[in-house]
Amino acid sequence: MAAMKTAVPQRLTFARGFTLTEMAVVLVIVALLITGLVIPFSAQQEIRSRQETERALADIREALMGYAASHAASDLKPYLPCPDTDDDGLENRSATPGPCTSQEGRIPWVDLGLGRRDAWNNRFRYRVTAAFSNSAVGFTLASAGTLTVCADSACAATIASNVPAVVLSHGANGAGAFNMSGGTNPAPAGADELENTDNDDTLVGRTPDAGFDDVVTWVPHAVLVNRMITTGKLP
Repeated sequence: MAAMKTAVPQRLTFARGFTLTEMAVVLVIVALLITGLVIPFSAQQEIRSRQETERALADIREALMGYAASHAASDLKPYLPCPDTDDDGLENRSATPGPCTSQEGRIPWVDLGLGRRDAWNNRFRYRVTAAFSNSAVGFTLASAGTLTVCADSACAATIASNVPAVVLSHGANGAGAFNMSGGTNPAPAGADELENTDNDDTLVGRTPDAGFDDVVTWVPHAVLVNRMITTGKLP
């Protein structure tokens, strides 16, 4: 007779769930990981916006020189467009032909056939020398620009002088920019950014940092004149 086997009792096991403390630790870790991803993405977005605006400004600079090459004043000399002062995208003159209503305003984006805003949805600011923007008497080889681009508001160091025209974006903070509603954003706090809104012939175009994020370009005198010679508009 076969011996009977004694049944071995089976040990019951239970899966242990997370405690509230462990869940809290997991959530904290996840939050830290998400934060670590969001900050670099934000920085990358800022870089892309700045690069997009720099490309737009380069296009505007080329369009301004193209405008001068394709437009003749009453004396058959070339001239640059006036700023747009009433937010319709068209240049504004006190007389036609004649001088500008104002030497500073928005870029005349309709006349240039370009986009009307930077990557942060504000207008581009445009300032032009009077001698280069009169459609009655155009500029010549002897014409001198009155604008100066400096490294700071005190202009301790000059980046460019004898400049015919300057175009700029007020950057991510948009302080002092012409907005899409036709108004002007609150003034900047820093002296360097403030210099780019005070309607004078000195502008700041230095490297961006925590206190300055304007993006600035200009039409160099030599480049503009050489372009006019090359296209047969001067001398």
